[in-house]
Amino acid sequence: MSPLLRILHLEDNPTDAELVRRMLEAAGVDCAIRRVETREAFQSALEREQFDLVISDFTLPSFDGLSALTICRHKKPELPFIFVSGTIGEDAAVESLKRGATDFVIKDRLSRLTASVERAVQEAQSRAERLQADEKIREQAALLDKARDAICVMDMEFSILYWNRGAERLYGWSVEEAVGLSAHDLLFHGNVSLLLEAVKQLIRQDEWQGELHKISKDGRENIVESRWTLLRDALGRPRSILVIDSDITEKKQIEAQLFRTQRVQSIGAVAGGIAHDLNNMLAPILMVTELLRDELPSEQSRKMLDTAKASAQRGAEMVKQILAFARGAGGEPKTIQLKHLVTEMVRLIGDTFPRSIQVESRVDKELYPILGDAAQFNQVLLNLCVNARDAMPGGGTLQIGADNAVLEGKRTPMLPEPVSGKFVVLSVVDTGCGIPPELAGRIFEPFFTTKEPGKGTGLGLSTVLGIVKAHHGFVEVVSEVGKVTIFEVYLPATTKRCSKSPRRPWKPSTIGLSRPKTEPRR
Repeated sequence: MSPLLRILHLEDNPTDAELVRRMLEAAGVDCAIRRVETREAFQSALEREQFDLVISDFTLPSFDGLSALTICRHKKPELPFIFVSGTIGEDAAVESLKRGATDFVIKDRLSRLTASVERAVQEAQSRAERLQADEKIREQAALLDKARDAICVMDMEFSILYWNRGAERLYGWSVEEAVGLSAHDLLFHGNVSLLLEAVKQLIRQDEWQGELHKISKDGRENIVESRWTLLRDALGRPRSILVIDSDITEKKQIEAQLFRTQRVQSIGAVAGGIAHDLNNMLAPILMVTELLRDELPSEQSRKMLDTAKASAQRGAEMVKQILAFARGAGGEPKTIQLKHLVTEMVRLIGDTFPRSIQVESRVDKELYPILGDAAQFNQVLLNLCVNARDAMPGGGTLQIGADNAVLEGKRTPMLPEPVSGKFVVLSVVDTGCGIPPELAGRIFEPFFTTKEPGKGTGLGLSTVLGIVKAHHGFVEVVSEVGKVTIFEVYLPATTKRCSKSPRRPWKPSTIGLSRPKTEPRR
């Protein structure tokens, strides 16, 4: 109880008021009492002054205690209110308690007043402390909800007790959905092996920190830096676990891209040196095969020599790919028309590809010219067509196209900024086995291949990408497993001429046909 108890006393009888004052002082209650008699004085005192307690008679000539109680609860709902009356009956006393009175004391039992006052004030102080504590908790919870990190509290059985807004944003589960559920099922889908190891260390050291893979509501995997703190009860027994998760998914993706870039640079440096040495070794072999062919007496010997020459030429082409990958596009850029390359490529693959593959072509009549190296673009087309052939071991349709396109703010993952302007689009479409989604992000990696050893170098698409990027273009890939794969190579045009008709998308009748499949698309 405070040193000076401020009391508002609603009483029309001065003698009774003085009796109450003396009773409290005799009990050692240090108080300052303000007596009022009317409704107006009572309301004015509540509005203008601060009190710790209200003592009220139940019946007054121009006012009544229940009305005073209603006014008090409206203006000061936390203020203790005690009736002291000689006329209050049992029913009226019960009714007063229902309406919010703290206690009632009969005047002929005024000895109870001191204990009632002390109890009322203590209860009011306790309520005030609880309200302050609750308000502090609400403020802390609001601050936790502002945090970007996901914060939750779990019991020792991993049932979720607290879930902040950061956890809602990261994992997609609302507070109502998450609280009470098991983190095993909600975030880990039952995979608890790493959790058990974390709990063992947590109990030994009261803290644990590490990387975890957690599943969000939409099934997306999040990589988080998770920090756990063990909370114990008054006896030191483990009670709950405070978990703070920081999302590092994007950071991990950037790191992986950086490592990949560094690996590619290292491979390129090594590959360039190796390719140069291989080229020097293959050049004499090719020259010797030319010189020896006319000197061999038998047709069989010449065929064997032709086979050796063809193998050496394939090796030279492989070296050419390695060099293109290692140093990027080279040579003096010239203005070229891709329609001639498409025509030559259609003729070449028509003569060399299996008859089970149907070849179609499409070239815009007013195709924009581009600036670049014709030999390297021929390599781009050849690599894409060979990939398409390998994706259709049971046959299918291969389509090659060249179209004009005018882009306006087009976004692509291969370029940091949106691109606009006139482009030529090389299209290679096949009805093969497609690219599995889990491999789509790796197909342009150097030396990555799904083919058997000896059937692929893994340099085809990385060479394509290197050449296209060197010419300030980009590549887009769309694939549906078992139906179709479309590679589109966008290359900047060098003319201001516009085509009479906009670019028309490929809609071949064979797209989506079921074909025999034996291996993933590379």
